[in-house]
Amino acid sequence: MAYGDELSPRKKQILKAVIDAHIQLGEPVGSKYLTASTDIGFSSATIRNEMAELEELGYLEHPHTSAGRVPTTLGYRFYVDSLMNDYALTANDLSIINKLQQIKMTELDRILQTASKLTAAVTNYTGVAVKPRQTFSAVKYFRTAYIDENNFVVSFIMDDNQVKSKFVNVPIEVNDEVLNTLCGVLNNNISGRSSESITLPMIMKMQSEMGEYEALIPAVMKCVYEIIGDVGVDNVHIDGVENMLEYPEYADTSKLRELLSLFEKKEDLVELVQGSDTDSVSVYIGGEEDTPVVSNSSIIVKPLKRNNNIVGAIGVVGPNRMEYPKVVKIVDYVADMINRLLSSNTLTDGEQKKKEGDGDG
Repeated sequence: MAYGDELSPRKKQILKAVIDAHIQLGEPVGSKYLTASTDIGFSSATIRNEMAELEELGYLEHPHTSAGRVPTTLGYRFYVDSLMNDYALTANDLSIINKLQQIKMTELDRILQTASKLTAAVTNYTGVAVKPRQTFSAVKYFRTAYIDENNFVVSFIMDDNQVKSKFVNVPIEVNDEVLNTLCGVLNNNISGRSSESITLPMIMKMQSEMGEYEALIPAVMKCVYEIIGDVGVDNVHIDGVENMLEYPEYADTSKLRELLSLFEKKEDLVELVQGSDTDSVSVYIGGEEDTPVVSNSSIIVKPLKRNNNIVGAIGVVGPNRMEYPKVVKIVDYVADMINRLLSSNTLTDGEQKKKEGDGDG
């Protein structure tokens, strides 16, 4: 029998009411509060008896210092999976989140950094954005864009269709024809290669092919190594940790230290993302088996995908009694927006200038 099957509709209704109230109040919930402050429709005695049975079944627990009850990890899990209402985003929520739509960039790091700040602001918890390390990174093809006689842009269209750009300043004069030649030399010699497979003879060959403009190759190769050499590094953006100080769960310094240790163990967050095989929002509740979240905290996360590959994740960390309906909706909404940004082929600044009149290289 699956968990929850043993609960009658009345028990489910009372369990939901207890958890909703505890999320709002942050305190143990008693039968008197439910009869006085909700439209639950049962007598105080009935609620008290049902809560006692829910405690015996493991969905509620009874703190020694209070007559009320609080949810257990199992109670929260059943609530998240089966009981919570769908949340409707408010105008204020949308006004904050939709700032992501103003981002005209395709660099995942910058998108994630902005997203973690926005989710922290709109939820009042801690926003987390994760980009797992890449095991291989290569440039599918190069483009160049003329700025002026000593400055140009090199755009790198990566093997996952992500676009990265670098501004290059050189002491020699360049023009569109030179940049066309440079673009061809780069594409013919090193497109599709990892940084480890680009050899000195290849670089010397490219310098030879550039003739009197051979000095461009070292300048561009510095950018190439900066772009495709950035593998083996996990990027985790964390914003709004100070929000956690508002919650009584973290008034105990040992509990706060536990939470901070989660943020220090960034590899656990990355592993959580890399182990995900779902396209939907996942809720990890502290205290559950095989979860990296500390006992009094939960994390809600959704992977980000590009070309069916997981390229990162957006999430929110908060106390176990966080507003699950709201946070699940926000994480889902933000992740879907980022996925649209990643697949929209938004031009970088350098590519936009090129499209507006400088011409492709």
